[in-house]
Amino acid sequence: MRITAAFACSHAGLMISREDRADPPTRSRVYAAFRAMGETIEAHAPDAVIVVGTDHGRIYGFDGVPQFLIGVGATASGIGDATLPECEYAVHQPTARAVLDGLLARDIDIAFSESVRIDHSFVAPLMLAMPDCGLPIVPIVQNCNVPPLPSFGRSHRFGVALRAAIGAAGPGDVALVCTGGLSHWVGSDEFRAFMDRPAGTRLPDSAGVSLALDDTGPINESFDRDFLDAVCDGGSLPFAERLDTASLGELAGNGAQEIRNWLVAAGAVSDAPASVLAYAPVSQWLTGIGLARFDVGAAV
Repeated sequence: MRITAAFACSHAGLMISREDRADPPTRSRVYAAFRAMGETIEAHAPDAVIVVGTDHGRIYGFDGVPQFLIGVGATASGIGDATLPECEYAVHQPTARAVLDGLLARDIDIAFSESVRIDHSFVAPLMLAMPDCGLPIVPIVQNCNVPPLPSFGRSHRFGVALRAAIGAAGPGDVALVCTGGLSHWVGSDEFRAFMDRPAGTRLPDSAGVSLALDDTGPINESFDRDFLDAVCDGGSLPFAERLDTASLGELAGNGAQEIRNWLVAAGAVSDAPASVLAYAPVSQWLTGIGLARFDVGAAV
C-alpha cells in the first residue's frame, strides 16, 4: 500500500464544543483548513485513513496504559467526550490487520483491540475534516498522556516502521492523519503534578483528582511556530530532541507532549517537507491550533 496523503493537526475538542468563543475570522480560517484536509483526502479516495491519536485517560486508565495500540475490530466507537457526540467509524480491517502484523514483524510491540474506543483526538479532526466521512479508518493510539511516555526518537521510529508495514500490506492506498498539540496546558497545576507522579503511585488517589478546563489558557506561540518551521523543513525530530519530556512540558505545556504524534507522521513520510495549512493561537480553545500537509511525493 502507498501513503498518498499525509497530515498532522491539532485535535482540541474545544474547537467544536466552544466553537462560538473564538473570533469568527480565526474560526473560519481553522475550519477551512480542516475542510481542505478532508477534501484532499477524499480526492485521493484511499482505501483507509490511518489516524494516530491520543487517549486522554478516559479509555485506558492507570490499570493498563498501552504505549501503542491499534484497533482491528469492525468499528471504532467514539465515546462522546469533550461534549462531542457518540459515534461509530468503520474500521478497514484488512489494512488494520496487515499493519498490526507488519509492525510486529518489525519488532514493534503494539497492543491491539478488537473493540476499540476512541476519544476526541480522533473524532474532532474527523468531524471537521470529513463530516460525512464514508471512508473507513484504522485507529492507532499513542500514549502522550500518562508518563512515562515514549521517547521522541521512539515515536519517530514507530512512524518509520508504520511506513514499512503499510508498504508491505499489498496493493492499495491510505491517507495518514496524526493528531495532537500544539502548545497547551491541560488542567490545574495540581492536576498536572498528579499526572507527573511516578508510575505505580497514581491509581490509589485517582478518584480524588478531577480535570477542569478554564475559559482561556496560555499558549506558547513562539514554540508552536518554531516547531511548525521544523516540521516544514523535515527537522521535527532534531527539534524535539533538543528537549525532554520535562522541559517540553515546562516550555509548551503537558498537552504539547502530543507532538509525538507529529513525529510519527514525520517518520512515516521519511521526514518529507510540509506546508502549514493554518496556525492560530486560540486561547478560548486553550490550544495552539496547527495543521500541516506533508509533501508525500517528495518522500517516495
